[in-house]
Amino acid sequence: MFKKNKVAVGVATGILGVVGVITSAQAVHVNPDGTGQVLLFPYFNGKGGYVTNINLVNSTDQTKAVKIRFREGRNSNDILDFNIYMSPEDVWTGTVKNGVNNEGKAVGVLSTTDRTCTLPALASCDDGKCEATVPFSGFGIYEGVTQEDTKEGYVEVIEMGVVSDTTVQNGVLHTNGKPNNCKTVEDAWNKGTFTQGDGAAAKGLSAPTGGLFGSSAVINIAKGSAFALDPIAIDNYSTQAQHYLSHDPDNFLLPSLASGDVTNSSMMVRSASGDGEMVVTDWSLQKDACLEDKNELTPRCGINPYPIAHVLLAPHIMNEYFVDPTDGYDGHTDWVVTFPMKKHGIHGNVAANFENGIFDREEMRAGWSKPNSGFGFSPVLPGKKPESSTLDREVNVISFKSTDPSYDDSRTVLSSYANQSVTTGSFVSGWARMGFTGYDLKAGFKSAQGYGAKASSYNADSNIYKGVPAVGSAFLEGNISENPNARFGDALPHKIQR
Repeated sequence: MFKKNKVAVGVATGILGVVGVITSAQAVHVNPDGTGQVLLFPYFNGKGGYVTNINLVNSTDQTKAVKIRFREGRNSNDILDFNIYMSPEDVWTGTVKNGVNNEGKAVGVLSTTDRTCTLPALASCDDGKCEATVPFSGFGIYEGVTQEDTKEGYVEVIEMGVVSDTTVQNGVLHTNGKPNNCKTVEDAWNKGTFTQGDGAAAKGLSAPTGGLFGSSAVINIAKGSAFALDPIAIDNYSTQAQHYLSHDPDNFLLPSLASGDVTNSSMMVRSASGDGEMVVTDWSLQKDACLEDKNELTPRCGINPYPIAHVLLAPHIMNEYFVDPTDGYDGHTDWVVTFPMKKHGIHGNVAANFENGIFDREEMRAGWSKPNSGFGFSPVLPGKKPESSTLDREVNVISFKSTDPSYDDSRTVLSSYANQSVTTGSFVSGWARMGFTGYDLKAGFKSAQGYGAKASSYNADSNIYKGVPAVGSAFLEGNISENPNARFGDALPHKIQR
C-alpha cells in the first residue's frame, strides 16, 4: 500500500507539478476513494412499502462531531437534523420509513436502534428505549410542503470537527457495544466545554480531517428488490471546525454545503490537446441565499456555495434504462435527479431536455430515425418542446416508459407521487443523455489555473463551468426470466459528460 501511494503521488507530481498537487489537496474536490468531510446521499424513500437504510462510518482513529441533515424532496427544507458524536472506527445506522407524527398524520420518520451518542439523545437503551423513532417535520410548517414531500428527499452528512476534549472522547467510546457515558456530550455543552461557532469559537473541536464514508439501500418491501446507493464524498470542504446545535433557531442550518471556508475547487479535465490536467478555480462569496428566500423561518446557511456547486456540476448526465416487458422481465426504470445546491441559490427551476439523446442498445436514436416516434417528457408544458421539461423540485423522479403494447405502465419503480415521465417509443433498453443547457456558474467565478504538461487557460465562459450541480442514479428493476418469483434491482450512478 505504501509503495502504491508513493507511485501515485510520483505520477501526479510528474503530470501536474508539485504546485498543482499541493494546490489540489487544498481545494474542495470529490474524492474518488469514497471518503470525505462531506457525504451526500442523493435519495431516500420512506413511502408506504419502501424503506431506506443509511449507514455512516468513521474510518479514522479520531472522535468526530458530525451533523446529519434530512431534506425533503420539494424545496430541500430541513425536516430533521441532529449531531452525532462518533468514536474512532464507529458506525451509525438509521432507517427512513413511513410513519406518523404526533398528530397522527402519515409522514416520513427516522428509526434507529444505534447506540452511538447523539444530541439530542436517541436510542440509548438507558431508559428502556432501544429503538427511537423521530417523525420528520416540515409538513404544516414550511409553505407548500406536503406529507408526501417528507417521504422522499436526500441526506447531507457534514463533519463539524474532531473532538479534542478527553472527557467527551472517553464518554462516547464504546465498551462491549455501548458508549461509556453519552451524558458527557450534554455536560460539555452545559459547562461551556463545547461552544457554538466556527474556528476558535467552536471550543472543544479542532478542524475536520475527513475519513467519513457510508452506504444506503432503498428497499421495495413488496417487490423484494433493493437498490444500493453510495454517497458522493467531498473532501477539503473546510479547514476549521463548525459546531452548532440543532435546536438553535438562528443556527440550525449550520454547517451547510455553503458554509465551508475553502473558496476554491479542483477537478481533473481533458484539455483541448487531449491531455489530462488539473484545474483549480477560485470563487467569490455570495449573499446568504437562505436569508434571501423571504421565509422568516429560515436562518442563515452560508455564503460560500460555489466550490461544492462546481465539483457537482453537470452539463449533461447519462445513464441506462430498462423497460423490457418481454420474456417475463417486466422491466421498469426511474431516474432520480437531485439538485442539492438549489437551496443555496444555484439555479432555480431547471429546464432539462434529452436533445434527441435516447438510444437503444444498437445505436438507434429515438426521435432521430423516427422523427414522430413520440418520445418526450410528459406532460408537455405550454411553450415547451416535447423533449423538454422543467424539473422544479430539489429531488426529481423521472419514469421511463415504453410504447410497447405489453409494457405495464400501471406502476413505477419508486412509486413517487411527484414523478414525471419520458417515453422511449418502442425502445425497451438502452441509454439516454439529459442536458441542462443555458446554465453556468459564471456569477461566482473569480479566476482559474490549469496544471498539466500543456496547461490551458480558463475563464468564466469555459465549458467546465456550464451546467447545474446534480447528483442521482438510475433505478432499474425487473424479473429474472428463469424465475418469475425472483426480482432484481440496481441503482446506477449518473455519469457526467462535460
